[in-house]
Amino acid sequence: MNVMYASDDNYAEIMGVSILSLLKNNTEISNINIYIVEDGISQDNVRKIHDMVEVYHRNVFFLKKPDIRGKLGVELKTLRWSDSAYSRLFLKELFEEFETVKKLLYLDCDTMIVASLQKLWETDIRDYLGAACLECMSNMHKKIIGAKKTDNYVNTGMLLLNVEKWINDNIEAEVSKFIKRYHGKTEYVDQGVINGTVSNQFKLVSPRYNLTALAYDFTYEEMQIYRKPQFGYRKREWEKAVENPAVIHFTTSFLSVRPWYEGSGHPYAKIWQEYHEESPWKDAVYRKMKNRKWRDRKEKLYNKTPRWIAIRIAGILHAYVKPIMYLLQ
Repeated sequence: MNVMYASDDNYAEIMGVSILSLLKNNTEISNINIYIVEDGISQDNVRKIHDMVEVYHRNVFFLKKPDIRGKLGVELKTLRWSDSAYSRLFLKELFEEFETVKKLLYLDCDTMIVASLQKLWETDIRDYLGAACLECMSNMHKKIIGAKKTDNYVNTGMLLLNVEKWINDNIEAEVSKFIKRYHGKTEYVDQGVINGTVSNQFKLVSPRYNLTALAYDFTYEEMQIYRKPQFGYRKREWEKAVENPAVIHFTTSFLSVRPWYEGSGHPYAKIWQEYHEESPWKDAVYRKMKNRKWRDRKEKLYNKTPRWIAIRIAGILHAYVKPIMYLLQ
């Protein structure tokens, strides 16, 4: 299994916990090679990652982040994200020295693996650019990246990538053209790029491989009201995934705090913290949210409002107001 992460030093600790959860839950796989696209990760964190991976007799390789701004010739407007998020789009440059890497599992740093990924890894993607999970997203979010209502919208926190096809089909040129067309500004950075270009070329897999905060903040019915998707997973498939997840993706949410911050109430926060205690970063203190008071006020207001009203107001804000505000930024 070939696994890729991308991180700067600020997220190295969080990525390290994700890697540890991957290693502990995939011991039956004969060989795992981990490729980390690094953007200024400190030598101390590099050493910790090396030492941790060696305990499990796996391999880790550190790759330099491509000069994405130089390649594109445009100023990237990534807002709260790092340039590293775009790295997974440039597979040819990253893996030109690793010709045996034909297939690759990309994982965001803010994921936690809680079950074997062998079945996911064995997914047949020979005729696809990769495999991914649908994101619950309204048509307005599709519209601002030039996608159609009927196009898939996937979450890029987990991507099983057909590296060979990605390179042979010259997808790098297609995504580069898209980024330039939008002058270096796309909603949700690389996720916006993939959904504006090639999302329909991905095979869809069970949502258990990429369960975001939505899965634990809302019921299935509430999620449809809040996010207003054109289509998505059926209720039973979604609920089975929530009951038996493989990859927990700690996305940002106004209703839950991610587990590396003080006071997290996420249902999987305790398990993440247990992995953290086993990791080389066990002595690191939990972080403080810069906008915690504002987030807590929003949550308090939401909880004071009758839930059926609050969900509909939140839905209008996310489905319509948020994309409009993004265009105005």
